[in-house]
Amino acid sequence: MLRLIMRRGPTPGAIYELERDDITIGRGSKNVIVIRDNEVSRDHCKLIRNGDDYHVIDGESSNGTFINGQRATGGAWPLRPGSVLELGDSITFEYERLNLPAFGARLKTTETLARPDVETPARHYITVTAGPGLGHIFPLDDIIITVGREPGNDITLPDPEVSRYHLRLRKEKRGYSAEDMGSTNGTLLNGQPLTQPSMLANKDVLRLGTMVQLEYVRQAIEADTSPLEEDTDNVLPVVGSAMARQETLHVPYSAKAMNTRMLGTGLEGGALNDHILLVYDRYDWQKVAAPLMLALQDFGHKVWVDQYLTYDTDPWRAAIEQAKRECSLMILVVSPQSMTNTVLKQIYRDFRIMGKPVVPLLYDSVIPLTGMLNATHPIIFQAQAPQLAAQQLAEVITKYK
Repeated sequence: MLRLIMRRGPTPGAIYELERDDITIGRGSKNVIVIRDNEVSRDHCKLIRNGDDYHVIDGESSNGTFINGQRATGGAWPLRPGSVLELGDSITFEYERLNLPAFGARLKTTETLARPDVETPARHYITVTAGPGLGHIFPLDDIIITVGREPGNDITLPDPEVSRYHLRLRKEKRGYSAEDMGSTNGTLLNGQPLTQPSMLANKDVLRLGTMVQLEYVRQAIEADTSPLEEDTDNVLPVVGSAMARQETLHVPYSAKAMNTRMLGTGLEGGALNDHILLVYDRYDWQKVAAPLMLALQDFGHKVWVDQYLTYDTDPWRAAIEQAKRECSLMILVVSPQSMTNTVLKQIYRDFRIMGKPVVPLLYDSVIPLTGMLNATHPIIFQAQAPQLAAQQLAEVITKYK
């Protein structure tokens, strides 16, 4: 049985069983699957059966059809079990195949079912050990958990090398498996390319691209009965999950053990020659800088941010100096926090002294532009519509190139 499961949209969790050879999807009432959303075109796309699966053909939709983060253009695109199908920016489906036993097939006996074929009770977590959100812990509760750069994922990692939908975690009998979702920069499992779904063992390390590292933690529930109140160094707050649950987790390693200086800057000489430098106060990362970076990348621009580096360390300083030398244009997020940040002011001054253009992005309308910023017409950022600011910036960037 083949089906689509809505992961994001008007009715999350809705299941659409795929039985016809041709299945149309769109906002119009004549479609087989009707999605009432403004992002969806009247006749958005069509599914055509091909062997055991389906192919997708975009119907020249306004906002596009995407398969695992890649826009479906130029004909039919194959769906495979686990594929992510997106309509515009607000609708996400997962394509699933259920392998049901044939009618009349012999079921497992009670003795077989009683065998310990499932894991002992345990809690499962993903911890970020390098990259954006260093130290964050995400409980794994759902059957399927997606990891990627797009905010619609269960675990969002706003790093330029992470694909929009990069990695899928699936709950199995003995824990969780990991599968790369056709990402651009790949996934390594314990240093080896992840080319097919693989079961995760406790303390397994996943690397997404070159700068993001995750660790899988499996903790037996029985271990929770041990009093660990005095071991405060090993207690970290859980800051995100699909269930948005707040709790603490005792992990078997110290949060202080990870020294990001060991990562270096992650940059080779000349690596930023075709990049835009996005400068912001880290207080503004979630609301302004991260969605703006994603939107600009969707427009095809390469954007460099310092979020993955520990602030005011030697690697951070080295990376900032390289960015000032190699990036040809700066976007400066103007907010109450950035206007009082003396370090950002110095980065801005150095960039202007080099004769390079700076485009101010105004986040708070009550902030007056001072000094050299008055010479440039600012772009207003609205948190509800980052794409609008990105489109205006894209036009400005084109003028400077």
